[in-house]
Amino acid sequence: MKNRLQKISIITEIVGAVAIVISLIFVGIQFTENTKATKSATAASTVATISSWYNEMGNNEQSSSLFYNFMADPESLNSEERFQIIISLHGLFLTFQNSYYLGQQGTLDSHIQESITKAAVGVKDQPGFRLFWKLRRELFFPEFQKHIDEIVNTDIEISEGMYKAVKDQKSADKE
Repeated sequence: MKNRLQKISIITEIVGAVAIVISLIFVGIQFTENTKATKSATAASTVATISSWYNEMGNNEQSSSLFYNFMADPESLNSEERFQIIISLHGLFLTFQNSYYLGQQGTLDSHIQESITKAAVGVKDQPGFRLFWKLRRELFFPEFQKHIDEIVNTDIEISEGMYKAVKDQKSADKE
């Protein structure tokens, strides 16, 4: 009888060990799926927020014009117009800052973070961006300030002359 109880005990331990291993595999799979879902939701939210800003800016003629003129020549706008664009840019850069931190944590896909960085690179040499960053830099977290400062100091250019045409036209108009 004692021998039979020992055999049942050993079988029970083996079944229990197998059940634990299966449970751990299941938990690992669930963890991986949850990580993917979190990254996907974070990416979708980030892209939606930035897309919304761009859509609102691009679909509103006044805002679009103010932004375009601010980037090329912020002094061409009155103080209320500059304020409007600076506040709008600040909202966008809060999203950029959040995305930067999510990227650092590994929660945001690196490709999305890279795309956001390129958007900043695209305007880094514009007088309006320089003014914005000078005025608002200290309102962001130190790590993000350093990140944007590195972007500003890079030699990479990707604006494709987007704001150059307005600046050239304004110069021609003044002559």
